[in-house]
Amino acid sequence: MMLNVPLELPATAIRIGDLRALLGVLSADLLVVADCPGQDGPGRTRVGWPVKAPVRDESGRRVPVVALPEVDGDDEDAMTVSLLCGLLADLPESAPVVAVWETEDGPLQTTVGAPEVGDLINEASGLTVRVVVLPAVLSGATGTAYDEIVYNLGWE
Repeated sequence: MMLNVPLELPATAIRIGDLRALLGVLSADLLVVADCPGQDGPGRTRVGWPVKAPVRDESGRRVPVVALPEVDGDDEDAMTVSLLCGLLADLPESAPVVAVWETEDGPLQTTVGAPEVGDLINEASGLTVRVVVLPAVLSGATGTAYDEIVYNLGWE
């Protein structure tokens, strides 16, 4: 299914330039997680290496979109603030940012908002860890993940 990037995103949906600037003032060693809305209520997932993909917008132009994919809790590719800031340095400032995660029905995505410091509870141990949370911002880009991103992640 071919999905398009909406021409207008909510004002609270951030782009790469904003994300870089906002992460730059947070503690460098905190893990970065994203809210992932779902049928079972909201969840949080650690994010991995950013993936850029050119996706058509509603006018037919190709625009860059940057995805922050879900990674397992013990995955060494889970992003800290400092690592993510470094990886975002060469990405287009105007690119919208989406969190992407896998479900039984296929990969889903949502735009994200300004980072906030919050908590992540480890379900196995019950421990609470301070993290940087990228809150979900529901928009026209929320729903099934863009084919181009799924392909670049190798999730096909």
